[in-house]
Amino acid sequence: LDAATAADEAATRLARLGAIELALERQDGVQALQLVQRLPAPVPQGLARTHRLLATRAQIMAGQAAEAAQPLQLWVADHPRDAQAWQLLSIAYTAQGQTLRAIRADAENRVAQLDFQAALDRFKAAQELARRPAAGGQADHIEASIIDTRLRQVHSTLREQASER
Repeated sequence: LDAATAADEAATRLARLGAIELALERQDGVQALQLVQRLPAPVPQGLARTHRLLATRAQIMAGQAAEAAQPLQLWVADHPRDAQAWQLLSIAYTAQGQTLRAIRADAENRVAQLDFQAALDRFKAAQELARRPAAGGQADHIEASIIDTRLRQVHSTLREQASER
């Protein structure tokens, strides 16, 4: 496919994106990551999300969850309604053993899907975990504060929805 698309940069990019997807389906994170690194730069505006999410999946699968999390944190800060990005961030945090952050990212995933009851349940679980003395070693007070705030916001949204019925 590389040879057939060599004359057209857009076609080459799409062929490589397909190859990355195939490598990920085969659970070959190392090959997927190598293919991601071979993608031509710069990334077209319309493909930025696709590139970011494929690169993240490849990094997580290749054992580089920490490297995957930071750019994804920036992505969700700019795109808070991207449920798939939140889900991948939760997976990256889980792979790093950052349970509190993983639960919060999963809750944000549910918010992005407009499943506020599930989000509320996850925020409550994260809040309870943050209160435990052995919450992954050291409690992350900033993360706990964010969880408390988001819990109140989601709870308020659920009350508003109930009053509209």
